[in-house]
Amino acid sequence: MAKSVRRKLRLMEWARVRSSEERVQQILDERTERLATRENAATTRPEALPRALVCGVGRERFGIPVETVAEVLPPQKCVPVPDGPPALIGLFGRSGKLVSVIDLALALGLESSSSDNEDQHFVLLRREQPQVALRVERAHAVADILPLTDEEAAGFRNDAVTGYGTIQSGPAGQDEALSLLDTERLLRPLLSSSSLPGV
Repeated sequence: MAKSVRRKLRLMEWARVRSSEERVQQILDERTERLATRENAATTRPEALPRALVCGVGRERFGIPVETVAEVLPPQKCVPVPDGPPALIGLFGRSGKLVSVIDLALALGLESSSSDNEDQHFVLLRREQPQVALRVERAHAVADILPLTDEEAAGFRNDAVTGYGTIQSGPAGQDEALSLLDTERLLRPLLSSSSLPGV
């Protein structure tokens, strides 16, 4: 009888050791799974949203990619350019160079805003020759833009518009739609005619 009791005790001990080993293995397996899930989440992280300078022109909102913007300036006194295109409102000097000022509204075929508006801004573009600034009614802020699909998109139509989006940082329920601009496409008709000084 003593032998059978000892045998049962040994079996129970062996079962306990085995179950603790199984528990350790289970913990390691769970930890490995969690780490793998975390790595997968890191690799499938959503792409960064495009950032744009949000500008107002009339009732329309436009997004200018931040990588194309050098600076936002207050309105400057411009010297008119005789026989220039209607969108070219004039020139001003900056750091010893001439800057051509294009009215964004006129370049897009919209009604131009009043030139007396103190809220207007000049958006100096990041380009060398010629240097160009866009006159906008208001440069609001830099924001993350959530692109819209073709089905969701409805907005201003123009060759310079590459897509549409909503301002990601806006308050919930107040997503403001805007048209995303390609500044080189916008300037191409003006540059091709070599009507801008410095071309």
